[in-house]
Amino acid sequence: EQMQLLKAQESSYSQDAPAPRYNARDVALVRAKKSNSVIILSSATPSLESYYNYINKKFNYIALTERYGGAKYPTTHLVDMIQEENDSGKFGQIISGILQDKIEDRLKKKEQVILLHNRRGYSTSLVCKDCGYVRMCPHCNVAVSFHIISDKHLCHFCGFQEKRKEKICFECNSPNISYYGTGTQKVESLIKKTFPDASISRLDMDSSSVNKVTSILKSFNAGEIDILLGTQMIAKGLDFPNTTLVGIINADVGLYLPDFRAGERIFQLVYQASGRSGRHQKKGEVVIQTYDSNNIVINNASKLNITEYYKIALKERKELGYPPYSWLAKIEIVGIKKTNVMDLASRISQSMGKKYNGLSVLGPTPCYLEKLRNEYRYQIVFKSLKSHDPNAIKLHLFIKNNILKSKDKFYDIHTKINIHFDPLSLI
Repeated sequence: EQMQLLKAQESSYSQDAPAPRYNARDVALVRAKKSNSVIILSSATPSLESYYNYINKKFNYIALTERYGGAKYPTTHLVDMIQEENDSGKFGQIISGILQDKIEDRLKKKEQVILLHNRRGYSTSLVCKDCGYVRMCPHCNVAVSFHIISDKHLCHFCGFQEKRKEKICFECNSPNISYYGTGTQKVESLIKKTFPDASISRLDMDSSSVNKVTSILKSFNAGEIDILLGTQMIAKGLDFPNTTLVGIINADVGLYLPDFRAGERIFQLVYQASGRSGRHQKKGEVVIQTYDSNNIVINNASKLNITEYYKIALKERKELGYPPYSWLAKIEIVGIKKTNVMDLASRISQSMGKKYNGLSVLGPTPCYLEKLRNEYRYQIVFKSLKSHDPNAIKLHLFIKNNILKSKDKFYDIHTKINIHFDPLSLI
């Protein structure tokens, strides 16, 4: 029986830690093949791998060309925030003039608004203007965020928190300090000041227990909340008939991370969030704010143009030799002592046997987030072109012969080696 598939994408299906490391989607595909059964992978924004398999006739593709119930696709507005600031003379704006006007219009019409900002907290960093000190998490190589409700600095990776030191630099005791960046708490504060009569609720990791999420969503569905603000948790799968406006505060968040899937993820997020607007009889609108209106990802997402963006993205992936044109594996070396981690990464790299045609090895290099939870992280990335290794057999054998069989040789009480096949992120 032929296996029939619909498009799919969802990073939460992948388990990176602890072991076993696997992607539930891929496990489902293998099980379906072994049992000769049909599997349906469904998404409004398929992964590039699924889309590639469709155009190469490995997957059957069933397209929904119209929205359910005859609903129309929303009208989108792309706002260049640099031009907006130049025109208004107001720099550091969070809400553009067009978004503010459209929120006012929806409130007058008793219609509802969803605002997406994929960064929680109030401000994203604390900087001293005298000595240049940036307050960092003592356990991770990342800046702490400021959360105004708890009045604390918080690390979003390890959970470290501290009471803020009022108006004083931690390093030089200068009072000339500033909080930079915008989180959902700052957006919430601004929206409440701008629309004091509106009922506003925020959904993110800081505000949300399971019961509270359910309560807020029920209240929003009942029309008791006018504006729902949140992170990506409000961007997918929600269906509210009276929501006719979606505002994306900053579509650029996460776009410039050094990861080959960063653009794909932002496209999917903007597209999915836009789909929350006008899902029933009332026509919807979407306002997308950006500081890079010419960016290919943002531009195509604002036009809801999947085909064009995927065509461009696949061309880039092919030129760089990344999935779906190659198989990927990542060796992650982790330990408390940086010198031990660097030494082990170097020894692994130097001890590898002869590379086969089609295999590229990148590194060893520090991970983008070099230190997390008191552990240093280095990685070695392997790219095996499918043109030379169609079933990933060569790559698996290379990892097995050079890493797994040499485990005792690489053993170090202070370090550990994690092997990731088909990792979703290189960060």
